[in-house]
Amino acid sequence: MLLSNPEKSEVSVVDFFNNVAPDWFHLLGLMGIPLLICALLVVTISLERFVYYVKLSLKWTSYYETIAAHVICLKDHPKELRDEVASHILSEIQNSFFKGISLLRTISVISPLLGLLGTILGIISAFKVIAVHTGPVSPSMIADGLWEAMLTTAVGLIIALPAIMTAYVFKYLGDQKIHKIYLQLNRLSMSYELKKHGGSHD
Repeated sequence: MLLSNPEKSEVSVVDFFNNVAPDWFHLLGLMGIPLLICALLVVTISLERFVYYVKLSLKWTSYYETIAAHVICLKDHPKELRDEVASHILSEIQNSFFKGISLLRTISVISPLLGLLGTILGIISAFKVIAVHTGPVSPSMIADGLWEAMLTTAVGLIIALPAIMTAYVFKYLGDQKIHKIYLQLNRLSMSYELKKHGGSHD
C-alpha cells in the first residue's frame, strides 16, 4: 500500500501557486485582476450567506419569537397598527436576508463582459504580433494566440455561473423564510382580532 508523503504534497501545492498559477494569471492579461476580484467576491459572499442561513435555521424558533414579540406587545391595539409594524419588520428582514445577492447578480453580468473584453484585447494583440512577423504565418501561431485570448471569456463564464446560481438559491431561501414569517405574523394578529371580537360578543 502506497502512502502519500505530506511534505511532497505541500511542496506540490506551493509549486502550483509559485509556478503554474502566475502563468495562468499572466495569460488573462489586463482582465486578470478584475476577474480575480470578482471570483473572490463570489466565494466570500457565498460562504457568508451559507453560514448565515445555516445559523438562521438552527436558531429559527428563537429568531421568530423575537420578531413576534413586537406584534404580541400590540395585541390590545388596532389590527392596522399591528399590520404596519409587521410590514416594517418584514422590510428590515429583507435587507438582512438578501444581503449580497444584488452584488452576486452584478458580478454574474460583469464577469462575462470582462472576459469578452479580455478576449477582444487578446485577439488584437495576437494579430499585431502576426502583422509584424516577417516569416510565414503558421496555423499553430494563430491558434496559440486565439486560445490564449479566449481564455478570459471562459474564466468570466466560470465565475458568472456560480454567481447567478448562488444568487437565485439564496433569493429563494430568503423568499421562503419571509413568506413563512409573514404567514405566522398574520395568523398571530388575526388570532388577537378574533379574541377581541369574541370577547366583545360575550
